[in-house]
Amino acid sequence: MQDLVHCSPFNRRQALKSFARFAAAVSSFSLIDGFSPEAAFALGQQIHKHLPVTGSSEAASQGLLLFDPHQNATVIVLSEQIIPQSHTPGAKAARVNEFIDVLLASRPKSEQDKFLEGLHWLDKRSQELFGHSFVDCPPEQQRDVLTRISAVNSAEDVTGQNFFGLIKILTILGYYTSKEGIEQELKFDGWVDYRGCTHPEHQGTEGQG
Repeated sequence: MQDLVHCSPFNRRQALKSFARFAAAVSSFSLIDGFSPEAAFALGQQIHKHLPVTGSSEAASQGLLLFDPHQNATVIVLSEQIIPQSHTPGAKAARVNEFIDVLLASRPKSEQDKFLEGLHWLDKRSQELFGHSFVDCPPEQQRDVLTRISAVNSAEDVTGQNFFGLIKILTILGYYTSKEGIEQELKFDGWVDYRGCTHPEHQGTEGQG
C-alpha cells in the first residue's frame, strides 16, 4: 500500500487531493459519508489525538471499546500486512488498530457487526486452509489468504472480499491521518498538531497526553 501515496515532499493541496480518493472510498462504507477531504483529515486527527497514552500494546488493549483481545490482535496483523513497516513506521506503530476500534465504536451496530463478521470469516477461512486462526498463521500463509481474497475475479466468499476492501480503506484512513503517516510517510513535518489530548479520561499511566 505504500505506493498509494508518494513519499516525496509535497504541499497541503496536493496531499488533500491525494487523500480525496481515500475519503471517497471510505464514504462508500457510510463511515464518513459526505465528508470532504479536509473533514476526513480532521476526523482522523481527532481520533488519533484522543487515543489513550499507554506504555505498551497490552495496556492499550485494556482500553478497547469494541474489539476483544483476539479481534484486536487480528486487526494489528491485518493492518500491518496492508501497510508494513519499511523505512517508515507501519500501521502497527501508527496504532491503526486502536483507530479502527474507536471509529467503529461510534458507528451503528449494523456496521460494527459487519466488520466483526468479516474478522470471524477470516479466521474460519484460515482454519480451513491452514488449520489455524489468521493471527496464528505464519506471514506467508496470511499473505496467501489475503491474496486469494483480493485477486481479480476472486472465488472467495463475498463476505471476505468485502471485508478486506473495508479494512484496507480503514487502514489507509487511520495511517495517513496519524502522526507517523503524515510526518514520516507524507513528509508533512509540523503540519498537524499532535501534542495529544488533555482530557483526564484519555491519559494513560505514563505521562500526559
